[in-house]
Amino acid sequence: MIIGSNINERYYGILQGYVSSHDEKYLLRSRDLGSEFVRYGVPPDEIVEMHERTVRKLTGNLSSKDIMQCALLVSVPLVEVMVAYGLAFRELVKELEVKSRELQHSNELKELFADIMRHDLLNPASQVDGFVSVLLECEDDCTKRSMLSNIHKSNSNLISMIDKAAEFAKLDSVDELDFSVHDLALILREVTDSFASKLEGNNMTMSLETESSCPSMVNPVIGQVFSNLISNSIKYSPKGSHMDVNICDEGDKWKITVKDNGIGIPETDRDLIFTRFSRLNKVKKRGIKGTGLGLAIVHKIVTLHNGEVGVESNSPEPGSTFWVRLNKVKTD
Repeated sequence: MIIGSNINERYYGILQGYVSSHDEKYLLRSRDLGSEFVRYGVPPDEIVEMHERTVRKLTGNLSSKDIMQCALLVSVPLVEVMVAYGLAFRELVKELEVKSRELQHSNELKELFADIMRHDLLNPASQVDGFVSVLLECEDDCTKRSMLSNIHKSNSNLISMIDKAAEFAKLDSVDELDFSVHDLALILREVTDSFASKLEGNNMTMSLETESSCPSMVNPVIGQVFSNLISNSIKYSPKGSHMDVNICDEGDKWKITVKDNGIGIPETDRDLIFTRFSRLNKVKKRGIKGTGLGLAIVHKIVTLHNGEVGVESNSPEPGSTFWVRLNKVKTD
């Protein structure tokens, strides 16, 4: 940081006032200035340079004897500045240590929250899912089967919400991931295959077009991105519709797209949907259940990969196209 002219002028006034009057009020001002330097992030070597410039300005027209005397006098305010700087810096270090511990504690709480979500909440919900599935197989009464089906559907939504909330809590405290070479085409095929029964249940079809191999430096968690995007498109698309999933070569990047025939997303909401707990008004009006965390998880994971994520309208056709850009493996 370069010290501004205002501080230079203030320091000149302090030295000049102390040399002419020896008044201790100038020493108090020196201490205040020392604390300010810490707040503004001024390093000690810049303070010393400022002091030397100011002394040269003060002693420009003095005799050698007077220069020596002046230099001794102005060293006192400099000492006050540096002592105050040291004390303020020590306090700053203490504050940063406290904040660091608080952040660590916050991250530990997030991990604890994720564990509680997964174990204390997800386990009972999974047990309910199992019990209801057994009862559905045994029950013949149409009314009871309808009630059990509603319970099963609501419980499935609960499990999905718990999963996403726990996943986001884990990811929210992560600043970096470990990367290794993986084939995005292989990961995407595995993800799309896992949706076969869900697509069949919704009478939907999905096509996958990709290069034979798409190597990229990624973490395996990238599969969650593809899974969330496809799951999101299925949820908001009408039954009987079709989805296209592609990986395109864009020079130094791979572009993964998921195109659906869903409700579409207004341009004003396209950035908003990637924030946590954000859900569109028309989604709420249609009564579609969800937490709004799925796309927030997508955004977090893609950001950790130094990638890009976005959504475009299929206009004039219905639906949207979600896309992700990830870096290719660099070759010499």
